[in-house]
Amino acid sequence: MQNFKCGALGEWAPRHVRLLLIIFAAALIAKGGVILRGFAVDDYLFGQGFSTEELRVFLTQGRFLHGGIDWFINALGVNISDLYISLGICALFLQAALVTSILRFVGAADFSLSALIGAAIVSHPYLAEILTFRMVLPGYCVATILSIVALEMTAKKSMTLGDCIVALAATVAMLFVYQGFLNLFAVAVVFAFLFDQLSKVRSAPTLSRHVVHPKRVIVLSLVCLMSAVLFLTTIAASKALGLVALTGRANFIELSSVSERATQIAALLQRIYWMSEPIVPHWIKVLIAAMILFVVALVCAEMRSEQLTRKSVIWKLVAGVCAVVLLIPITVGVILPFKDWWPVPRVLAQVPFIIGLFLLLAAPAVQRKQATILKRMLTVSISILVVCFVFISNQVFADQQRLNSWDKERANRIVSRLEQSPNFSEIKSIYLSDGAWGYPARLNTLQGDMNISAFAPEYSRVSLMLEASGYSFKKATGDLVSIGMAYCKNHRPWPHVDSVSVVGELAVVCLSN
Repeated sequence: MQNFKCGALGEWAPRHVRLLLIIFAAALIAKGGVILRGFAVDDYLFGQGFSTEELRVFLTQGRFLHGGIDWFINALGVNISDLYISLGICALFLQAALVTSILRFVGAADFSLSALIGAAIVSHPYLAEILTFRMVLPGYCVATILSIVALEMTAKKSMTLGDCIVALAATVAMLFVYQGFLNLFAVAVVFAFLFDQLSKVRSAPTLSRHVVHPKRVIVLSLVCLMSAVLFLTTIAASKALGLVALTGRANFIELSSVSERATQIAALLQRIYWMSEPIVPHWIKVLIAAMILFVVALVCAEMRSEQLTRKSVIWKLVAGVCAVVLLIPITVGVILPFKDWWPVPRVLAQVPFIIGLFLLLAAPAVQRKQATILKRMLTVSISILVVCFVFISNQVFADQQRLNSWDKERANRIVSRLEQSPNFSEIKSIYLSDGAWGYPARLNTLQGDMNISAFAPEYSRVSLMLEASGYSFKKATGDLVSIGMAYCKNHRPWPHVDSVSVVGELAVVCLSN
């Protein structure tokens, strides 16, 4: 079979195409729920069209191109939250393609364990959370395509200046859509370096095709650095010219906050790699930690079996330690130096890649005939992870459906109360006080702002009422908010009979005092 060739993606061997299809199948099984109609809290905000207010949200975060993409879709008369079937399938395929592209870039796409590791990466719940936000799908797909193009351009054996320019342009464009993909580039650089260093201590001729050229590591590093400079310069100039008012996501922390941020980072690392989370239980992290220790021991044993000079051994150890140390800030990602600290799973998408690629470092050693038992142990352990990740990702989307049902049923019960008022026809605006993040029947996968009630954030409450009832309520503003707050302060909250009232043209709903 001939290699698959594409100008923007280089040359893909048949085994890499098969790898892509296997990983895509895992993504589809784990996160196929994305093609069902579902709402995260942000989806309600964008469910009624794309106005200047929604565009401003993207501009203040430096996501200029993302705003342009959504504006174009809105110009077609299409809601960006309603493209979950076509773009949901596209997003799953592109996630699989991105995983395959990173495996190719680091030189680890040809191991027998690559497909299993790829399945573990793509099915990880951290990569499921972002797909529960249907409104991000257009930008997410574009950013993923741009990321794949950049990786493939810099991974070419015969790289040209034109390839480097294309990679730089694609990376800059990606940053104006979704900056989180830069974290994956950093992971690719570190592990490409690690695989390259390890390949130089293996003399087996069958491993020669796994050697990674250091050139791609240097080029992608420069591309990341230059694109980051161009991105930051652009948003700084936009702010200076008064074109946009940047939020905390696009403003650096102050020096006085550095010590607090260091404490936050330490707590985050502990949470990611050891503490129990709603979507990754503690015992799974114990299994991953044991596997990582096993990989480290295996790699050290293989290095010891090679006849290396003392100087070479020291260099390998120093290089390995430095690479692992770099993974600490990379784990945190691009949110590290910025004011807003919201380390939810979708901004930690690099974590599954770090874990998966680290485990794959043992693949060359266990491929040898005398390591059959070790290979089976590793295969069984990774298979357990894949099954667990698939089930948890399934639960994420199932819980979203359940939560949406609860929210809409409550919204309709509220509307039913309002309809019983003789002044219902006079209602133009609605005020809803703060609601709870969840329900008494707690969901298993409530984490951060994933699978939280739309009655909790202020910006999604009225949009939920519109989506559930079809009534075109306007959001209360100014004095109407004061009227609503004053009423709720003196009346018992939902579901008490006095929690819903009509005051002139204002509907008041007291979800809390």
